[in-house]
Amino acid sequence: MIYGQVHIDEQAVSTHRDSYMLDQLSVVSTRRPLLPAAMISTLGTSSVAYNFQDLLYPDEIRFIIGVGIAALLGGFFIGQLKLLSRDLRGSELTSVILGTYGHLNRIRR
Repeated sequence: MIYGQVHIDEQAVSTHRDSYMLDQLSVVSTRRPLLPAAMISTLGTSSVAYNFQDLLYPDEIRFIIGVGIAALLGGFFIGQLKLLSRDLRGSELTSVILGTYGHLNRIRR
């Protein structure tokens, strides 16, 4: 699944606004940009649940841990396709192609 509209053929990458020639690209990579923030929030919510377990109801503890796990899964599955080139410096193309990490990684290859 890709958020936004992207069409990739043998010669160009076309978004809903612009087209970029593939022969000018030097690096194509997929990243997980939300994973570090998700890991921090999961650690934070888990530590809150652990430190206040004597004051919280069991359902509240499960909810807090569930929020942390949901954040971690979201950070793991959301990916970004990054295209690097001298011609694309300052372009918004890298922030346009967001989707599931596995799908973007298959497109990259």
